[in-house]
Amino acid sequence: MKKVPVFLLLCLSLALLCGCVFPLQHVSPDPAPVSVSPSPAAVFNPSDFAIPAPAADDTAEAEESSAKLAESRSDPTVIDDPKLAVFWYAMADAQVFSFREQFGPVLEASGLPFREFDAENDRYRQLDQIRDAVSGGWNLLAVQLVDNRSADEAREILELAAGIPVVFFDRMPDSTLFEDLLSAQPGNVGLICTSPAELGSIQGKMIGDYLTAHFSVTDLNQDGQIRYTFLTGDRNDSSALTLTQRSLDSANAALAGEGYRSLVYLDEEDTLGFQADPAGAWSSDAGTALIRSDLEFYNYANGNMIELIAANNDDMALGALTALQAARCNLGDGVSVTIPLFGIGATPAARMAVSLGQMTGTVDRNTAGFAEAVLATVRGLAAGQSAASVFSSLAASSDLFSVPDGEIPTLYVRPLPVLS
Repeated sequence: MKKVPVFLLLCLSLALLCGCVFPLQHVSPDPAPVSVSPSPAAVFNPSDFAIPAPAADDTAEAEESSAKLAESRSDPTVIDDPKLAVFWYAMADAQVFSFREQFGPVLEASGLPFREFDAENDRYRQLDQIRDAVSGGWNLLAVQLVDNRSADEAREILELAAGIPVVFFDRMPDSTLFEDLLSAQPGNVGLICTSPAELGSIQGKMIGDYLTAHFSVTDLNQDGQIRYTFLTGDRNDSSALTLTQRSLDSANAALAGEGYRSLVYLDEEDTLGFQADPAGAWSSDAGTALIRSDLEFYNYANGNMIELIAANNDDMALGALTALQAARCNLGDGVSVTIPLFGIGATPAARMAVSLGQMTGTVDRNTAGFAEAVLATVRGLAAGQSAASVFSSLAASSDLFSVPDGEIPTLYVRPLPVLS
């Protein structure tokens, strides 16, 4: 066997070493990174924009440096070639399906290049998708957060964006935890959402108006009060609790205005006045299980039948409908007893149930308004406007949007009632 020359062995070893130290990189099919004028930089590195922590022996200098960095980034810049990446928390979710039905046509008609990403309810998957999108040249980000209970995910997203405009929509981060995130961010970060208080108030008014118009029919045992239960998505979610309380307050106010007594909870000894999904998932399965369990005690035979059901979302309301129909109620046949049933979301299934007389009403979160607001906002940000100025213009030109007082740029999309 012939010996391999030493020179060839050295070359082969060097090639293998290079392959280990410098592996081949995957080339993304996304557009090449584009420049954001007036800065010519084409690649965004989060570390380039990070504010260094103050040194223990030089705090004043570090704070001054951080302030200068924040000031230097306070003015949004014009994006020459805007490309929008839309990040959904879970495309399998019924509410997200409704959102996408509106977003798709609006974005396609705009001519703005866009791409959608599905996080599948996985926070880390969403962060990876945002990282890949930024490195792939997508320079406008619209994010429906997977985790909106803390500011951690929002903080990481802003670090990954590194100056690229970010619009958080629908599932907004907790504002009390979000305020500090904007201190060193440019004016191109904003929130587009619905107000839980407004959603609850609209649902409650629908309930109150319905009951005052149909009180004697709804009051099955004719005791002068409506016995209710309320299905709450998550007992630890401030939005769910706000929805629930505002809905009850608004319904009771409408009843009081017409001289009727307030709603009474099924279990009068229970001070909470609602039932929550044990898993905090706002699910239809939980709605079914909770109402099925209720009906074992609160029924016609016991003379204390449930007389009203409301839920934080349509999934839980539709789950309740399944349990009611198993008890031969809410069949939509014009003969069976119909227990007033209200949801929030105006999903296609809920709209169908309302049209069939199986559900009484739902609240349309105005997904078309969301789509229009997100598109108008990213266009304004791409043109170099601040989120605050874009939001002010939208609110001034439409009754569908409002801008609350506060330091965080926020746009509220007004929901709409849907009744049978």
